[in-house]
Amino acid sequence: MPESGILLGYTGQVDYDKIDLLLRNFKNSPEFRILDKILRKRVYSILVECLENIVKYASKTSYRTKKLRPSVSVRKSHGKITIKTGNQVSNDKKEELTGKLNQVNNLSHNDLNSLFEKKINTDFRDEERGAGLGFMLMKLKAGNRLDFNFRNIDDDYSYFELIISVNEYLMRKLIIDKTTNSPKVILDPERNQFEISGESRPPNVAAFYEEIISWLDDYSIYLSKSSGVSDPVMFNLDFEYFNSSSAKYILDFCKQLANIRSKGNNLSVNWRYDFDDTDMFEVGKVMSKMAKIPFEFVQKNRNT
Repeated sequence: MPESGILLGYTGQVDYDKIDLLLRNFKNSPEFRILDKILRKRVYSILVECLENIVKYASKTSYRTKKLRPSVSVRKSHGKITIKTGNQVSNDKKEELTGKLNQVNNLSHNDLNSLFEKKINTDFRDEERGAGLGFMLMKLKAGNRLDFNFRNIDDDYSYFELIISVNEYLMRKLIIDKTTNSPKVILDPERNQFEISGESRPPNVAAFYEEIISWLDDYSIYLSKSSGVSDPVMFNLDFEYFNSSSAKYILDFCKQLANIRSKGNNLSVNWRYDFDDTDMFEVGKVMSKMAKIPFEFVQKNRNT
C-alpha cells in the first residue's frame, strides 16, 4: 500500500445501517488488518464515534450538492492515520460543538481522563449530550488534538469538518516505582510525562539504568518514525541523591536526550533541586555542560 494510501473513503447518507456496513468493510480490508493491533483498536474506536456523531449532529435537510453530503475518509500518511469527517449542521449547533471541542482540546490528559470518568457515570437523557463524551473518547484514543472547522453554506447551515490524527508508530511507557534506594521513573509519551526522581543507589546500577537507556533508544527511533515531537516535551530530573555509580548512567541518559534534541525535537530538561542544596545545583551544571544540553534549573521546597 502506498505511504499516503486511503484506507476508507465514503460520501453519502449516513444512518446506523450504513455505519454497520462501513465498519464491517473497514475491519475486513487488508489495509486495516496489517496495522498494529493496538493501533487498529484506536482507529476503529475513533471511526465509530465519528460516524455516530454524523448521525447525531447532521442536519436533516436535503443536500443541495454532492459536496455538502456527509463524508468520511481514513488515510495513512507520513506516520499518521488521519480520520476526517464532514457533515452539514444547522448554525445553531456551531456554538455547542465549538465549546465541547475546545474544552476537550484544552484539558490535560489527566484532567480529560478524570472528566471522562465523571461523565461516563452520568445518566444522559438525550443523544446530543452524550456526544461530548464521544469527543473525549476520541481525544483520549488519538493522543492528539481534535482539529475542526466550519464552512458557511448560508444563514442557516454550515459544513462541519472534524480531523483526527493517530500516530502510526506506538511507543510503550516505562513506569518504575520508587524504593528506598532507587528513584521513581515515569516515561509515558501518551501522557507527555517524563520524570526520574528520588534517591539513586540501586544494588545493581547497571541493570536499573540499562532498562531506562534502552527505553530512550526506542523513544529516539519512535520519534524518527513519527516525524518528531510536535508538542513540547519536558524531562524532569529531580534527584535527592545519587551515588558515583549512578552518575555515569545519568550522564549517559542526558547525552541521549541531547542527541534527540539535536535532531530538531522540541525537548528540554528541568533539573530540580532543593533551594539550599548547592551541591546538587553544581552537579546539574556539570551534567548539562558534559552532555551538551541546556538545563532549566528549578529550585524547590523554598519556604515563603
